[in-house]
Amino acid sequence: MRKRFYNIFKNLPLDYFMLSEMAFLIVIGFLCLYSVIAGREMTPLHTNFGKQLIWFFLGFVIFLFILFSPFQLFFRSAYFLYAVSVVLLLIVLFYSSGRVHRWISLGNFQFQPSEFSKVATMLALARYLSLQKEDCLKWRQLWIPLSLVIIPVLLILKQPDVGTASVFFAILITMVIWAGMTLKTTLLILIPCLALVCGFHVSIFIGFFIVLFFGCLITKISWWKTVTICGLCFFLGLFSPVGWSTFESYQQQRILIFLGIKANPRGAAYQVIQSRIAIGSGGVLGKGFMHGSQTQLRFLPEQHTDFIFSVLGEEFGFIGVMTVLVVFLFLFSRLIHTAKTARNPFGGLVAVGCVSILAFQFFVNVGMTVGLVPVTGLPLPFLSYGGSSLVMTLVLMGLAMNVSAQRYLY
Repeated sequence: MRKRFYNIFKNLPLDYFMLSEMAFLIVIGFLCLYSVIAGREMTPLHTNFGKQLIWFFLGFVIFLFILFSPFQLFFRSAYFLYAVSVVLLLIVLFYSSGRVHRWISLGNFQFQPSEFSKVATMLALARYLSLQKEDCLKWRQLWIPLSLVIIPVLLILKQPDVGTASVFFAILITMVIWAGMTLKTTLLILIPCLALVCGFHVSIFIGFFIVLFFGCLITKISWWKTVTICGLCFFLGLFSPVGWSTFESYQQQRILIFLGIKANPRGAAYQVIQSRIAIGSGGVLGKGFMHGSQTQLRFLPEQHTDFIFSVLGEEFGFIGVMTVLVVFLFLFSRLIHTAKTARNPFGGLVAVGCVSILAFQFFVNVGMTVGLVPVTGLPLPFLSYGGSSLVMTLVLMGLAMNVSAQRYLY
């Protein structure tokens, strides 16, 4: 048995660069998490650090299973996994207690179905788009991909979890462009979505509408398309306040503070202020492992989840931050290279879906720690505490490395 496993491992052309980058980021994540729980009375194995270790071992087993599985298995099971993810989202919505419905309890552990739904939706989109001809992928054929995305998004917004819901649109846009959709058609999708976002504030929406109108004139779009686009955006803008009213008060506060419309340094803005202080105080070399004042004195909120990057900046400094950023960028470049070299259309789309999920969460999480984007609660891949997030990140890496190992197969 051991000899057979060795032969499989030996014959499979693994991407060792991708594997080493993944291992490095996981180690950094555990170091930062250990620093966060340092000084508490409980032993590390009885804290979030211990739970994360258990989730890692579970995720690593799943990672190995995916890595050594025939790739056709994921193509055949894509729609089934998508259906399971929708059922799980319904279960967590109707059977969980409290105002926030995001987790299914598994004893002392909690599973977040929305994390699984990202992967399942990505696989379903990859299967559908891989069967379409590039010259047939017009905006009229988008209703199926849009439906695949809208269903989980609406269920996740009811939890409520706006940050996770936004990931699905990043997956959709990236994958339809890779599948052959033109930039012009993509913009026709993005503009109404942008109108829906801008419509929550009158001044911002008026500015958006002016730019849209003159943009249509400059690009010489036909008058009926201009009227259609502007009319659709206008009605979506009117509907936006209804969607705004469904947000929790803390979510509204975060967006308004980010846009500079409202200031609250002792409330919702406190997290970002403390995060900036932590990162800035790290200097070039950092304060040293387990010696960050903002971290160890608990001034930094949500330091094990949303703001784990701030812990990295304070204790490892500019050098540590730049090292992690470079490793992330190298990892993303390897994933894009895998997508470009994959001969199987489904495999290429899966690789693109993986990089879209990881890269979007990376840029949003790092951006919110320095105040460039609103605080959304999206975890930093590999580093942030969260069992469901870590397992699904390993699942994505397993899928990507499976595509890389079999990229010459049709």
